Amino acid sequence: YRDSFKNVAIYGVAGTNGSGKDLLMDLLVEYHGFLLFNTSDSLRQVSQAVFQSIDRGGNDSPLGRLGNAFRVAYPGGMVELGLLDWWTRVGVLPEGLRPRGLVIGSIRGTGEAARLKEFGGKLIVVDADPQVRFERLRVRGRADDSPTFEQFAAKEAGDMAVGETDPTKFGMAAVIGMADIRIENNGNDIEAFKIQATKTLGLV
Repeated sequence: YRDSFKNVAIYGVAGTNGSGKDLLMDLLVEYHGFLLFNTSDSLRQVSQAVFQSIDRGGNDSPLGRLGNAFRVAYPGGMVELGLLDWWTRVGVLPEGLRPRGLVIGSIRGTGEAARLKEFGGKLIVVDADPQVRFERLRVRGRADDSPTFEQFAAKEAGDMAVGETDPTKFGMAAVIGMADIRIENNGNDIEAFKIQATKTLGLV
């Protein structure tokens, strides 16, 4: 299992809501040939089936409870599912038919970040000013996004779980502290962000 990841570029993406994580992952997929395992999409599918809800906001929310259950079941939680996805779908292929690398996001627990690094992966953290991020989410208008800045801030406090170090729990504050690469995304120019991210990651 581990041997199938030799010489494979692996990036884990973490960061605050509305910071541009999805944009970064899309960049790696569309322009640089990476295979994506989207942890949030995977959890939302299960959460909708089990809870008829895709609410997030820390360890007690539907998405938080499911994510924590996977973190208990697997050494690397949702990261492990991403590694398994690569192993079963891509690991059997000859090198010439494999994607350039694997990107897993978003990562929300310290156990996930640690497992990523055990496999030689790099943790990228994307961040931006809270008010900038709230405005982006407001424009996006997804069902699980908060309608007011106060609700947004309260939900983010649950996500950050400051002081939480249990590897099987949601704890974005500690994950952010484990970053190998940091990207600030306070602008509104998507193309400029793509150029910045490409340079920061050393991709051509």
